[in-house]
Amino acid sequence: MSSMSYHGRLFPVEIGQSISIVGKACNNPESFNIDLTAANGQENDNIHFNISVRFGGDEPVVVRNTKAGGQWGEEEGTENLFPNNSLNPITPGGDFKIDIYVDEAAYFISIDNKPFCSYSHRVPVDGIQFINITGDVEAIYQVNQRNAQPRPWPAVNVNEFESIAPGQFDPGNVIVITGVPRGFANGDFTVNLFDGSNRFRTHFQFQAVLENQAIFLDSQDDKSNWRGEVTGSYPFNIGETFKLAIALTNDEFQVAINGEKVASLAYVEEHERLFGSLTGIVLNSNSGLNVQVQSVAYMRLPADCEGFENFCRV
Repeated sequence: MSSMSYHGRLFPVEIGQSISIVGKACNNPESFNIDLTAANGQENDNIHFNISVRFGGDEPVVVRNTKAGGQWGEEEGTENLFPNNSLNPITPGGDFKIDIYVDEAAYFISIDNKPFCSYSHRVPVDGIQFINITGDVEAIYQVNQRNAQPRPWPAVNVNEFESIAPGQFDPGNVIVITGVPRGFANGDFTVNLFDGSNRFRTHFQFQAVLENQAIFLDSQDDKSNWRGEVTGSYPFNIGETFKLAIALTNDEFQVAINGEKVASLAYVEEHERLFGSLTGIVLNSNSGLNVQVQSVAYMRLPADCEGFENFCRV
């Protein structure tokens, strides 16, 4: 399978947060890179923190570096490793989990839940807004940014993508998801905003059924009963990139696809209860369909979210 890239906008990175990436390396990889930066894209003059996972050469190695003012600093490959670690424990063609914990003076990195190395800050973490993943990765399953807390592993569903934010949503938040449907056209996918991390209730669900070009919006009550659908249509196609924007206004969820507003769902819960429990999104693919998520961006507008559909134009 060919390699892919992922570009996502983060909440402002702060001391005490952790960023987790779960994915799968290509079968015959040369390298892949994870960049924390203030800019989105592959050609940046400033990269606060670069992790370069390299498989070629005499010995595979995970290299750390910083790019400031267009100039790369000195690479760290063997420095600051925790005892008895391999220079690159990631297996070609295998799943991996990389955690980056942001401490006051350094990043602490673990790979597959095993402490791997530390890397001292060369520039302040202030200003980091994006994560860019490029190179020989076959899939990215999760990109989570959160205040540091235990995380179950390896409980990974390969048909699920999860993105959890470190703070609560408010009116004016916009979530933009870029993805490509792969597999069977008779499948469907859903995007859920759950009530907290325990997922006992869905405050908002977007469902797309590719075969019928149908979309559905719905939510659950306190007893997890579905309240009733709002329906619409939009032609998602296998192999075609889409951008889906979900806006949280003062009164309703609004949905736009590829720059076009398509549906809305009014809030049922009181504002304080609703916004006090939303923390992120989960995208599930079903019935032989798999949505390859390429980007998740968290944006902020005034509470009415006027013009939010412009964020998802292709």
